[in-house]
Amino acid sequence: MSKILYVASTASHLRRFHEPYIEALRTRAEVICMANGEGVDYNIPFDKHFFSFQNLKNIGKIRKILKKEHFDAVILHTTLAAFLVRMAMLGMRQRPYVLNTVHGYLFGLNPRGLKDRVLLLCEKLVWRMTDEIAVMNAEDLEICKTHRLCRGKVYMTRGMGVSIQTGIPVQDDTLRATYTKDPSDFVCLFVGELSKRKNQAFLIDAMAALKREGMPIRLLLAGDGAEREALAAQIEQNGLADTVYLLGNREPILPYLSIADLYVSASVSEGLPFNVMEAMSCGLPILASATKGQTDLLADAPEALYPLNDQAQFCGALRRVYQSKHYGVGSRTYPNLEQYRLHAVFEETLAVFTNHLN
Repeated sequence: MSKILYVASTASHLRRFHEPYIEALRTRAEVICMANGEGVDYNIPFDKHFFSFQNLKNIGKIRKILKKEHFDAVILHTTLAAFLVRMAMLGMRQRPYVLNTVHGYLFGLNPRGLKDRVLLLCEKLVWRMTDEIAVMNAEDLEICKTHRLCRGKVYMTRGMGVSIQTGIPVQDDTLRATYTKDPSDFVCLFVGELSKRKNQAFLIDAMAALKREGMPIRLLLAGDGAEREALAAQIEQNGLADTVYLLGNREPILPYLSIADLYVSASVSEGLPFNVMEAMSCGLPILASATKGQTDLLADAPEALYPLNDQAQFCGALRRVYQSKHYGVGSRTYPNLEQYRLHAVFEETLAVFTNHLN
């Protein structure tokens, strides 16, 4: 039986998005999981700062594990973990087959800033340790082809599949009352890591502008991350303590989707964002930045997209939704979503993960 190393940066990422695939792989191979957190075979303390001393130590740890376990294949997820595992393979005489599953490159087709150029350089540094790549959106497919980021085939997939059930959740009135003063308050929601890539700072600035106009606006930000303190300070400086709420991590998220009038996203880049798919599944109106991943999902709803970091366009689109009186769960339909549901993509994605076993 083949032995597979299945890797992501965090154990929570594996639990939320990968359990059906790990279970299916275990019927065909021995699967060893590596991530940061409890409940995995190898707990590696990945540090989000790429070139930290901790990550240099992690490379050494991973290299020892690779030599000890003699894996036949490695299936990689998330940028940081994927890079460090491939770095650990540099110089190895015999290494396993490597599939890098890209959940959204953190740079564009033509990187401009120093950080983006460094991230592309990192991928080029380990391209010889990358046999094949699976991507989830059209721009990442073009990035792979243009910059030649692997030795072999690049697969275009429809992601890991969203598993939230079809149907409109019943609004949790008690929960909504926690964050509103009046039934007419307009509640926006975003779910995601508090980070510069997710760009919650843009949403907070927009809420400040709309509040100055007198709109009874509320913004719920579910998630946690490195930018929490900076965002809390921004909320205080703008006098938005009764307008913008940092909720921290929330599971399950369905009750929060049920009380939202509008789902918003200002992400700089995505792979194929689950949070947007969950909002689509609940029939919420959406305003999302026109960046990779989000444009793929909302291809049949162009009114849901606005130019990245364009506050005037965002606020104008939000006003139109608010004035329409047609919002909240069940107010929209997204036929395009059906092709991204777990049952629709599972066999296709699993085939990419198992092609090396054939």
